[in-house]
Amino acid sequence: MNLLSSLEELVFPVRCLGCGALGLEICSQCRKFWQPRIYRSHSRQKPHFPIYSSIPYSPIAGKVLLAAKEHALRRADELMVSALSHSLSLCLQEQGLGFLVPIPSRKSVARLRGRQFINELTREIGSSARVPTRELLTHTRVVKDQSKLDAKKRVENLEGSLASLRYHSGKAIIVDDLVTTGVTLQEAARALRAAGIEVSAAITACVAEPLR
Repeated sequence: MNLLSSLEELVFPVRCLGCGALGLEICSQCRKFWQPRIYRSHSRQKPHFPIYSSIPYSPIAGKVLLAAKEHALRRADELMVSALSHSLSLCLQEQGLGFLVPIPSRKSVARLRGRQFINELTREIGSSARVPTRELLTHTRVVKDQSKLDAKKRVENLEGSLASLRYHSGKAIIVDDLVTTGVTLQEAARALRAAGIEVSAAITACVAEPLR
């Protein structure tokens, strides 16, 4: 097993996810931009709910997120899981137990990636924290790429785009990778509440500070 690992390192040497330097999954310089801490924000529309995040968004954080989301690199997944677990820990301390609800990618996007990115990470952090995951949300229509839209158009783009597949008792904790404007989390909360589900909080790995 050690021989196989050594051969793998020779053929596929580990490079920093942030700058590409050889040797570590994330080097000491880039690690400065990926130090889990706690950022609290709140949804903008009533009824409000708290949002717990761990990593301030930066170009380095963006590369880690992209490596996990688009390329399914396990080393990047592990950093995302660590950040989400950190957010979840304080959320549970302050909001109590509940169940996790990941925000799914559109089916076409998931097919291209070969997986439902947030769903996978949510199941992993949920298993570790012994918090159940309920994959309740689904897309009801096509939406545009949010990254190219301003705040107003993001609201229009996502409004009514999600629905809950069924009712589930208890308190929902919504899970996503990044919060920028909070519009995606807000739409997820609307869809869950429309099905009679209580939303207590949301957690993300990264946060754009301040929320745009």
